[in-house]
Amino acid sequence: MLDESYAKNNDMNNPLETLKSLVEKRSKSVLTQTHIPRLDILRVSQPTELFPEIYQPLISLILQGSKRMVIGDQVVDYRAGQSFITSVEVPVIAEVVESSQTSPYLALRLSLNRALVTEILCEIESPLSLSETRGFCIDHVSDELADAWYRLVRLNDHPDDIDLIAPLIEREILYRMLRGPQGAILRQIAGIDDRFFQVKHAITWIRKHYATAFRVEELAATANMSASAFHRRFKATVGLSPLQYQKQIRLYEARSLLFTEFGSVATVAFMVGYESLSQFSREYSRLFGAPPARDIRTLRQTAQGGLPSELYG
Repeated sequence: MLDESYAKNNDMNNPLETLKSLVEKRSKSVLTQTHIPRLDILRVSQPTELFPEIYQPLISLILQGSKRMVIGDQVVDYRAGQSFITSVEVPVIAEVVESSQTSPYLALRLSLNRALVTEILCEIESPLSLSETRGFCIDHVSDELADAWYRLVRLNDHPDDIDLIAPLIEREILYRMLRGPQGAILRQIAGIDDRFFQVKHAITWIRKHYATAFRVEELAATANMSASAFHRRFKATVGLSPLQYQKQIRLYEARSLLFTEFGSVATVAFMVGYESLSQFSREYSRLFGAPPARDIRTLRQTAQGGLPSELYG
């Protein structure tokens, strides 16, 4: 059973403030992995520079501070009381804008479970709209959602209850989001929108075969779409064209390989699909702000011997 402090805290007028106070007490470092499956706490005590990441399908809820993201040609700002959701693997350049030692950036991050989303959708009787074409969205968090998030985080203090109760609370969170403005994004994960599923299949193919050259026309044909319609739909989903997406995936993979000392800059460049070392270095510098060797030195110093959790957001 949850202790009586839950009921006492839950009487507060602002559920988000209650949740923020709880998360601030539980956050111990930049990344705190909770006992709840797929739920992490992020804490940053100062503004950061722009940092390239790849977001996996997830829900991120900011409780204090603000963040700016560049997704393709879109600049997205979101702050405390808002949640960000993405249904696809999307390259992002992000920075924490508002943060300090006394008022750190605080956020929750829940990786999405496709099977659970699909299961809930099968139990919802009334039809739901599938009008959203993008693969990401930001919205304000309702009091009901904040309350559910609170109860989920609070379970971290009651490990014996997690296996039974955490899935129920996660179902509640997903159900409420499916019913809200971000529902169309969440429903994309289940694959019930054929047009989105075709694009997601192409995204998955590029992710797995990033080193392989391809023609957009051929990829469009596998999705049963014209090249122009496929290009338009793809860019609407992730903010990048298919070839731009492949290039960024190549560069992220190269960075990860270089960080783990998998090979030299030249070796890694050719491994991820580049035929020209100079082109690789030029595009790497453009994305990460420094040539490969210098960037990796800086990254290692920042990571202090471990791969930064932000690298793959």
